[in-house]
Amino acid sequence: MNDMDNMNNPVSTEDEIQDEIFNIEVRLQEIDAELEHYEDVLMEKEEEILEPKEVEELRNEYKELKKRRKNLLKQTKKSIWDTIPLWMGIYAIFQFIFSFWLFLEEISRQFTLFMLQVLEKIFTPGLWTLYTLFFLIPFLSLLASTIILLKLKNKNHKKIFAIIFGIHGIETLVAVGLMISLVV
Repeated sequence: MNDMDNMNNPVSTEDEIQDEIFNIEVRLQEIDAELEHYEDVLMEKEEEILEPKEVEELRNEYKELKKRRKNLLKQTKKSIWDTIPLWMGIYAIFQFIFSFWLFLEEISRQFTLFMLQVLEKIFTPGLWTLYTLFFLIPFLSLLASTIILLKLKNKNHKKIFAIIFGIHGIETLVAVGLMISLVV
């Protein structure tokens, strides 16, 4: 199978694409070396070691291989959205839903009532305990997101999670503001 047949076959997997790019680069170097040798001999000895038709074919093959390589390189490029881990998407959806103020207010209320029942067995909780428990869930939610953001090493993942964290933070602050207006 020659190089022209390879150009017509679609390449599918990442490894096959990388192998094909490598083979194309090797062939491009071979053609380049042949053409340089031809030009050197032509300049020094004024001899043509290749027919003009062969030189033209080599130049055309070189151009075609360059186009093929360029197309294959485009296939290997991934956008930033292709690199988002699945857990990050699930976490974002979870946080956006549960940071919505109606959910957050209900979850905080249920948590506060539960904890007050538990704490009543130990001591009589005051108003400060009530407010602390009521706003504990939003605080812990933001704290967890902050810790995750700080622990991420990958630069792209960190950028994407920073966007998620920003949206989640704004949504949580709005929800807390609305919860304060309900409590006061």
